[in-house]
Amino acid sequence: MDAYSPDLLELHQALDRAGTRPDYLEIFKAPTPELTRIRAALPEVPLAYHAEGLWLTEPELQSKYPWTDAIETIARHAEAIGAGWVNHECAAKQFGGYSFGTYLPPLFTDAAARTTAANAVAAQVELDERYAQQDQADSVPLLLLELPPLTYFAFGDLTVSEFFARILETCPCGLVLDIGHLWTVWWYRERRRFRSLEAFATDFLDAFPLDRVVQIHLAGLGVADGARGNSSSGTLPCWVDAHAAPVPAVLFDLLRQVLAHPGLTSLKGIALEVDTKAIPLSVEEFGRLRENVASQVTFSPSPISFPLRGESTGEGRHDDLPHLYQTYAHVVSGQEPLGTSALAPYAWGVDSEGLARYTNHYLPNELLHWGGDLADLFPAIWKKLEEGGISGGDFVRFWFKQPRPVTEPYDFFYVKLERWVAFVGDVAPDLVEEATREAGVLRALHSELNDEEMSTPSLALPPRGGGEGGGRSCMGRR
Repeated sequence: MDAYSPDLLELHQALDRAGTRPDYLEIFKAPTPELTRIRAALPEVPLAYHAEGLWLTEPELQSKYPWTDAIETIARHAEAIGAGWVNHECAAKQFGGYSFGTYLPPLFTDAAARTTAANAVAAQVELDERYAQQDQADSVPLLLLELPPLTYFAFGDLTVSEFFARILETCPCGLVLDIGHLWTVWWYRERRRFRSLEAFATDFLDAFPLDRVVQIHLAGLGVADGARGNSSSGTLPCWVDAHAAPVPAVLFDLLRQVLAHPGLTSLKGIALEVDTKAIPLSVEEFGRLRENVASQVTFSPSPISFPLRGESTGEGRHDDLPHLYQTYAHVVSGQEPLGTSALAPYAWGVDSEGLARYTNHYLPNELLHWGGDLADLFPAIWKKLEEGGISGGDFVRFWFKQPRPVTEPYDFFYVKLERWVAFVGDVAPDLVEEATREAGVLRALHSELNDEEMSTPSLALPPRGGGEGGGRSCMGRR
């Protein structure tokens, strides 16, 4: 659930009126005061926490990212709601010095798996120590890694099942198996090998470490803007994980296949993802979920704890991985051709049309329009730039002009504002003062809505690139 979209308490009351009250809620990142308010309003409801901004797949996380700030935020939020576990996507929105608005999957390689494992171990140790300092060692939440979604492509020389199995060789974390994400793994990476979804799922589940799956997620599938396909040419829609969209029957079928597997021995919960989804549809689908799984699933009664199977290899052992992730960012942003890049050996199963669709349509839409249209946020400046022959495409190219050090916790809204003002200063210096002033107003509104403190009393650039809040924004939700 999301704290705001729809309002969490309104949705919970609607479910209660429908006679289908959830057994627990998993809440996406929101400011501490908001989480505290929710905890007080629902004192008897078990809560879990979906974190954001801790890029466990990043090879330089512990040396070049503000990762301790992210851990502190997670610990504070989890403590505020008494979270039983902390879930985080095994994916990133920042890597190689570049920022994105939505998750990109990790490189599915052995080196990337070992690095992710080392980062996850370090994160769990930090959580353990912070809870111990508060005399709450018995209530420290377990870190869970979630199977990431694929938006049109993935790179690597391991299957996704093999990748997660490698992580768990040296990491005692749990896993979240997202059914919609699993479908995208088949659709965008494995469909050439497995024409049947059922055959793919059988192969995947036999190799995936199901004994570590603590939670299952179920969400809808939608079609990205400009990717609806063409019936006359025979092209298919480009489906992506979409929480606001209805859950199709094929995902309920896939869920039943997962639940029937005997390797699923540590399952604690199944969650319908309803952030941005209309309340009536959420109520209807949650009732349907209960009907579909009530007679099939057995939840583990044991405490969630997993042994460490081996010693972590530590961060920094794989010298070429940071360069490979930077190449990854270059390739998907169109700055470097795949065929001659260091990423080329890891491109099996990558559809060139899908990669081009992401680079030419999905990513520009994300930077220019997602969560708030720059033309709407800065209408006067946008018009002046267009009159001078400067387009949105110029802004996208500027965004990826060079890598930038990440010094603050991730908040895409702040990143977007900072990049926009820098761009205006580069292409139209006479407008930078106006852009700075308008960005400062938007930043202040975002900060106020999320109960955040401004880092400085002035609105001078460069603005702070992050913030605790992952919730309300004058640009809209994630």
